[in-house]
Amino acid sequence: MEKQEAKSKLEERKMSGRLLLFPFPFQGHINPMLQLANILYSKGFNITIIHTLCNSPNKSNYPHFTFETISEESLTAFPTMQGSVTNVVLLNKVCVDPFRDCVKRLLSNSDRILCLVTDALLYFTQAVADGLKLPRIVLRTSSLSAFQVLYLHPLLLQKGYLSVEDSNSEAPVPEVQPLKVKDILRTYKIEGEDLEEIISGMMTGIKAASAIIWNTFEELEQSVLPTIQQNFPIPSFTIGPFHKYFTASGSSLLEQDQSAISWLDMQAPLSVLYPRNSVSMNVNIDSLKKLLRGRDTSVTRSVVLLLP
Repeated sequence: MEKQEAKSKLEERKMSGRLLLFPFPFQGHINPMLQLANILYSKGFNITIIHTLCNSPNKSNYPHFTFETISEESLTAFPTMQGSVTNVVLLNKVCVDPFRDCVKRLLSNSDRILCLVTDALLYFTQAVADGLKLPRIVLRTSSLSAFQVLYLHPLLLQKGYLSVEDSNSEAPVPEVQPLKVKDILRTYKIEGEDLEEIISGMMTGIKAASAIIWNTFEELEQSVLPTIQQNFPIPSFTIGPFHKYFTASGSSLLEQDQSAISWLDMQAPLSVLYPRNSVSMNVNIDSLKKLLRGRDTSVTRSVVLLLP
């Protein structure tokens, strides 16, 4: 009976079709795509993960997926790559042919392929999808607010918001309310032809896509969603945060130091603060001083955790 049920479920999954997912091989992009893959798999879809040789995911954590490696020969000397504007442009150039060849082969050999799901930063995949007459769904791994700032980057640059010397400026930015100048300076003060190419390619690719999935939820960003939907009139799905459905499974590109965890676990609940440095944003000294002064006036004993 159990074997019959298992066989029936397998047949149902085969009938549901296969999705091809292609994560951008940088920190902060791989795990959300794999979490989305788990969400889609739980809905009955078969999953194939296409990935680059550099920063490849840990396949052993996902035995229920099929993995396909594309070989970008110009990157074979780099088993890992750091997140940078230049590398984003490079990947969008060197991956075109191997990615197209891989998808063509899968279309001819695999079961029914329904669509591509690719990271928004892999904007070259839209032309490949169009050429193969395959729908493309875009995944944007960050928030709607962050995307809006990126979309308006040329305007913000033109109006001088990104040229302000005071990185702690409390001046409002009417175009991206409720953000202030200090908010956009800490993450988006980047200029150059490479960034212009990325923004242009990404926005063009999203507008031509069949739909976009956001790693956020509508209730958090109600003020931004209508504007995004007006500028990008394609189906928009705010189904995040993905980690509420499936946790990350060890695909971080950063070495994790677990030596302090056992001691931290012994501290009182809600007593540990972690001012987090991310890949693109650093906690500055002034912000840290304000945080520490605030904890000095608290009646609760607390631990402030700082990692290099």
